[in-house]
Amino acid sequence: MTFAEKLDLLMKITNTTNSMLARNISMDASFISRLRRGIRTPAKNVSYIRAMAAYFIRNCTAEYQKAALWEAIKSSPKARPQETSVVEDIVYEWLREEEGDAVKPNLIDGFLNSVSQFQFKKADPAAAVNLNKSDNKAVSEAEVFYGAEGKQDAVLTFLSLVLQSKSPQTLLLYSDEDLGWLIQNPEFTLKWAALLAQVIRNGNRIKIIHTVDRGFDEMLSGIKEWVPLYMTGRIDPYYYPRIRDGLFRKTLFIAPDTAAITSSSIGSGTKNAANFLFTNKKTIKALIEEYNDLLSRCRMLMRVFTPISDRNGYLALLDEFEDEPSNTIIKTDTLTNITMPFEVVERMLAQMESRLREQLLVYQQKRIKKFLGSLKKFRFTEILSLPQMEEILTGKVVVNLSDMLNDSLMFYTPKEYCRHLQNIVRLLKSYNNYQVHLVDNKYLEGSMIYVREDVGVLVGKTMTPSVVFAINESNMTAAFWDYMNHLIKKEAKGRMHRKHTIAELETIVAKLEEVII
Repeated sequence: MTFAEKLDLLMKITNTTNSMLARNISMDASFISRLRRGIRTPAKNVSYIRAMAAYFIRNCTAEYQKAALWEAIKSSPKARPQETSVVEDIVYEWLREEEGDAVKPNLIDGFLNSVSQFQFKKADPAAAVNLNKSDNKAVSEAEVFYGAEGKQDAVLTFLSLVLQSKSPQTLLLYSDEDLGWLIQNPEFTLKWAALLAQVIRNGNRIKIIHTVDRGFDEMLSGIKEWVPLYMTGRIDPYYYPRIRDGLFRKTLFIAPDTAAITSSSIGSGTKNAANFLFTNKKTIKALIEEYNDLLSRCRMLMRVFTPISDRNGYLALLDEFEDEPSNTIIKTDTLTNITMPFEVVERMLAQMESRLREQLLVYQQKRIKKFLGSLKKFRFTEILSLPQMEEILTGKVVVNLSDMLNDSLMFYTPKEYCRHLQNIVRLLKSYNNYQVHLVDNKYLEGSMIYVREDVGVLVGKTMTPSVVFAINESNMTAAFWDYMNHLIKKEAKGRMHRKHTIAELETIVAKLEEVII
């Protein structure tokens, strides 16, 4: 485990917030936040690690907390002592241990790359036939499968039964058990992924409760693996926000009209665990009630929007997202719609053949008014990489996420693009809280990141077909906020002066005006 993962785990076990820990060890809460998410790593022999260890031992008093602590540091050869000073020393040494593995690649970069580079691929007809023909055996009302291989057999049978079902349904998935059964056999992992993809293609939906007890890294890694399925807009992901000690673990896979799998284990001990596959309707109904009881205690991890799945839902969420007053950073592949002058909005929407035209006009007018009002108190920072002059003059610059608003892509005319740049210059001259950082490098091209501090983050794939992930889980929001601030310092260094930015933009505007007038 990394230091960040260990710190995050200890804070969860002891129900400690960043500000609580900061007050008790005389440090800044924002620094604790950066340590917790791995943005910063402690230098050798710093004194605050000893202070952290002392704090956590003082606040780790309940038996379930102690059990979770010793489960986490079980690699220690020492017996479980009772003396506070000895336990504190063990925790201190555990926190100081350096991770044996090489440094992990930036998880946010990896996630954004997986989003921006994703392409929908046609299903392989041969694979579909093989999958449909697999495991078409009769299943009794209750069967038991043992160990990791048994769980694999149970899951393949479960998915095959779903594929045989005549009507689409919503699968209910949850598991906080050890995932060795899923990832340690590449052949099985590929087959599981193929079956699950075909289940989605057949019109089924999925509700999944993610396990986030091990912090931001595991959460984002898990989401990344599900990106291809999330892109379909047929996955509803949730998470349980409270701390669990990880002692008792459970799996629930339910297809309400077809079958259900349930299993349980202690810690990571799944070697000989029993996995039950039921097709009995009363049993399935009881397990659905159990799942729904857990779901009622969960929060939506994120919502996924595509042009086809829920256009109105996306607009409603964007309105709610921008209603919350907060500092903001946004990076897109082109100019952001919120800075578009209303005259350009009117001209573009007038060309739309959509029944939503009038609704969008009112909606965008409201967005602009709200945006200008927020600039009086809150910072709004854009990271922009401008297109080549030739692209602008030939009308090849796409309006940001325009296929989320219209049935087809919309493009700027040279005059419209010029007017938009002029409006950005006007905003820079009128509002000190509005900032623009021009960058030459098209960093993570094909993706959009729109984060509001302590509110949430929208992550989008800007190449058609567009997809937008809306996330408001606090740790992920804070991590993306730190990531974007880091990106500003890394990519915009040397070009952050307001007058310099205005001069660059005015130069481009002057060149465009020479051509279009």
